[in-house]
Amino acid sequence: MTPAVSVVITTYNRRAVLPTAIDGALAQQGCTFEVIVVDDGSTDDTVAALARRYAGEPRLRVLTRANGGPAAARNTGIDAARAEWTALLDSDDWWEPTYLSSQLAVLAAHPDADLVLCNGRRQDQDGSWHLLFDNPNFTMPTSIEAMCAGTWIQPTFTVVRTEVARRIRFDEAFRLGDDQEFMWRFLDAGHRCVPNPAPLAEYRAVSAGDVPTEEQLTADFDRLMLGAYAVWQHHGRRYPAVIRRRGLDFDRLFGELLMRHGRAHEARFHLWRWWLARPWQPRPAWLLLRSSTRR
Repeated sequence: MTPAVSVVITTYNRRAVLPTAIDGALAQQGCTFEVIVVDDGSTDDTVAALARRYAGEPRLRVLTRANGGPAAARNTGIDAARAEWTALLDSDDWWEPTYLSSQLAVLAAHPDADLVLCNGRRQDQDGSWHLLFDNPNFTMPTSIEAMCAGTWIQPTFTVVRTEVARRIRFDEAFRLGDDQEFMWRFLDAGHRCVPNPAPLAEYRAVSAGDVPTEEQLTADFDRLMLGAYAVWQHHGRRYPAVIRRRGLDFDRLFGELLMRHGRAHEARFHLWRWWLARPWQPRPAWLLLRSSTRR
């Protein structure tokens, strides 16, 4: 019988945390599914460990490939999917047992949609959890405007029509931001993404059971945003009107981000626009002065 959903989990050297993601996927209720784990050339004995732990589990398939990055691994899993819908799950994240059934219910209510994106939780350094898309700067990326503002798509929160994912594909040239770049082209091609406000997943910057430090959270945030910036450079300049409407949020976010990573020359453009919009604020002026003393 063809399953309703193909779950694609990509992994590279995450043997210790991978079972949490797989167990969460296998615990789904209310629909039929298959789980495809794509090992992207791990060197930590991941494949052998999975064979021992999940021997005899008929819903699980493990595919192996030479290391090519997350985009290549996702494409491998999508190509192998048998279902109409593909659910993406990062190997260090986790789903509620009703994740798939809730996402499919939203899609059934919107037959013209090709992707659904739910809300989810992220852990702070004090151990508390907060909703990821509960921030005016990081709304759900259901439009080009949201993408231009620097928000991101989290693969763990998405279910996409398999046929569409195969046609658009993840760009394997992107080692960071491949998921965001996919979403740009998805929306640009006229496909519809619908939001599901239910918090059905956990996004983790560190291993399950650990509480992330402030440094780990900052590093994880910067990794996501550097990917977003690379994608914006590739696509965003084609939408100047949208960027003007969201310009202040955008310039503040990327100006500070690029300065933190020693990219003062690129930061200067955004800091200058930020200062022009808020000349009475000391921070953009101070950062702009710092950027002028660096290459």
